[in-house]
Amino acid sequence: MSEKKKSNKNKTNDSDKKNIKQVIEESAAVESAADTAKMSVSGIHDDMKKTEASVDAIDNSVSDQAPAEESDFVYTTQMKQYEEMIKRENATHEKKDPILRRFMTAFGNVFALNVCFVISCLGVVTIGAALTALFSMCIRLQENNSDALIVKEYFTEFKKNFKKATLEWLIIIGVLGVMCGEYLLIVTWPGMLATFYTIVLVAELVVLALVMAFLFPLTAKYDNTIVNTFKNSLLLSLGNLWDFAKIFLIWFVPIYYTITNPVVFFTIWYLYLVIAFGTMAYLSTMTIRNVFKKIKVTQEEEQKKHEDQIYASTHRDGVAARANALSKYTGNKSKPVDNKTYSSQKNSTKNNSSKNNSSKNNYGKNNSGKNNSGKNGSGK
Repeated sequence: MSEKKKSNKNKTNDSDKKNIKQVIEESAAVESAADTAKMSVSGIHDDMKKTEASVDAIDNSVSDQAPAEESDFVYTTQMKQYEEMIKRENATHEKKDPILRRFMTAFGNVFALNVCFVISCLGVVTIGAALTALFSMCIRLQENNSDALIVKEYFTEFKKNFKKATLEWLIIIGVLGVMCGEYLLIVTWPGMLATFYTIVLVAELVVLALVMAFLFPLTAKYDNTIVNTFKNSLLLSLGNLWDFAKIFLIWFVPIYYTITNPVVFFTIWYLYLVIAFGTMAYLSTMTIRNVFKKIKVTQEEEQKKHEDQIYASTHRDGVAARANALSKYTGNKSKPVDNKTYSSQKNSTKNNSSKNNSSKNNYGKNNSGKNNSGKNGSGK
C-alpha cells in the first residue's frame, strides 16, 4: 500500500510539473505575441508619421512652386473689396454739396481747362497733346477729384503725353492733307475719276471720325503703342456705335454750325476762347467713361480667367501626388493618379457644371465682349 501511494504521489508531481511547464510556455508565447503586436503597432505609427510628413512636404512644395501672381491676385482682390466697402460707407455718410455750389465748381474747372487748352493749342502742332491733357483732366474731375490743381496738373499731363500725342496728331494732319488733295482732284477732274475719289473720300472721313472719337481719351487713360491706340479707338467706336454717335454730335454739330454760318461765328466766337471746348470735352467724357468701365470689366474677367488657369496648373501636380500618398496610407489598391487623369476629371466636372449653368441661364448675355481693348493691350 505504501508503494502504491508513493507511485501515485510521483505521478501527481510529474503531472503538476508538466502543467507548470505548459503554463510557462504559454505565458512566454503570449508575451512574444504581445511584443510582436507592439512592434507592428509601432511600425504602423511610424508609417503614418512618414506618410503625413510626405503629404506635408508635397503641400509645402506645391505652395512654394505657386507663382507670386496668385498671392498678389488674392491680395489685390481683397484690397479692392475693402476699398469698395469703404467707398460705400463714405458715400452713405457724406453729405453732397448743394447743386448751385457743385455747378459753380464745375463751371470754374471747365473755364480754367478751356483757357489752358486754348493757350496750349496756339502752336497747332501741339493740339494733340492739348486734347490728351484736356480729356485726362476731365476724367479726373468726374472721378470725384474736384480738388485737383487744374492748371498745374493740366500742364503736367501735357508734358507727359506730349511726344506720343503729337505724333498721333501729325499722322492725322497727314491724313487730312491727303484728303484735301483728293478733294482738289474731285473739283478739277469731273467724271468717273471724281466719282471714284468721292467714294474714297467719304469712306476716309467715316474712318477718321471713328478713330478720332476715342483716340486722345485712350492716350490719356492707357499706356500703349501708337498703332494699338489707333486700332483700339476704331474698335471701340465700332463696338459702341451709340456712344460714338453721342460723342460725334457733341463735337461736330457746334463746330460745323459755327464755321458754316458767319453770323453765328462772329456772334459766339469768344465762347470758344472761354468755355466751349472745355464744355464739349466734359460732356463727351461722361460717355467715354462709360465705355472705359466696360473695358475695365472685360480686363478683370480676363485676369480672373488667367489667374484660375495658373492656380489649376500649379496645384494639379500637388493634388495628384497627395492623392497617391493618401491611397498608400489607406491601403487603396486602385491605380495611381497621374496629372493627365486628374486634369481630365477636373475638366469633365467643369464642362458638366457649365452645361448645367448654361441650361439655367439662357438670357442675360453680356454684349461688352465686343470691346477688344483688353486683348489688344490697351490697359496698363
